[in-house]
Amino acid sequence: MLPGELTVEVVADAAGRTRTATLRQSYPQRVTAPMYCDPDYPGAALLCVQSPSGGAFPDDDLRTAVRVRRGGHLRLTTQAATAVFAGDGPGARHRVDVTVDPTAVLEYFPGTVIPHTDSALRQRVDVDVAAGGVYLGWEAVAAGRIAHGERFGYACYDTALVLRVDGAVVARDRQVIAPATGYPAHLVDGDYLATFVAAAPGRDVEAVLRRVRAALDEVPGCHGGASPLPADTGVFVRLTAEAAPALHHARELLFTAARNQLVPKPERCAKNVG
Repeated sequence: MLPGELTVEVVADAAGRTRTATLRQSYPQRVTAPMYCDPDYPGAALLCVQSPSGGAFPDDDLRTAVRVRRGGHLRLTTQAATAVFAGDGPGARHRVDVTVDPTAVLEYFPGTVIPHTDSALRQRVDVDVAAGGVYLGWEAVAAGRIAHGERFGYACYDTALVLRVDGAVVARDRQVIAPATGYPAHLVDGDYLATFVAAAPGRDVEAVLRRVRAALDEVPGCHGGASPLPADTGVFVRLTAEAAPALHHARELLFTAARNQLVPKPERCAKNVG
């Protein structure tokens, strides 16, 4: 098993509660036991990835693989923002592979990436959603350690997303922010840049788009836009935020808007689950 590897597979049991079927983890990646925190979706499992190292170091090569089987509903997050440290080495690397089966739901919302001065992070997220599955994904990066007066002092933030439907690539996105080379010198209209993806092949994309755009309009201090993904597979959002509270508010509203449209609330009461 490689250092920094996290492999998680979840399934829905006979009562509709999502449970961990496979778990492999090695330092510095650790994940909590499933938690069930939402009375509207009592079977949805929340897993929190924890890093005892306190952040990502320049020699880290992290691998995360997640699969949600039919009927499962997983929310995957991190314990806090991810600090990216500078030092000797090629820069931190993180590879994320996500598979969402038919009728399964994955909500992925890691904490904000905060790159320290002279640090580098390269990340690739590969998402494969089957027809009938739902993937709601989020990523956000800060201008730096803003409270310490550090803005755009890091070497490079390079993140790529590849979205597949039933194995076929439908969309690619890549962001490269390299302040040391002047590309770009600043983020537009704020200290935070975020991306939200709602992939739901076979569903009513226009309805999701209307809800998401309405949510964006509700957040003061945020500027962004939403558009449909190719082949009507979902919705893509890019936004900037002036401050962390506005960023977090936007995330909550976007997830709620997409979830309400794409993930019906179960009729079964929470007390009857499990």
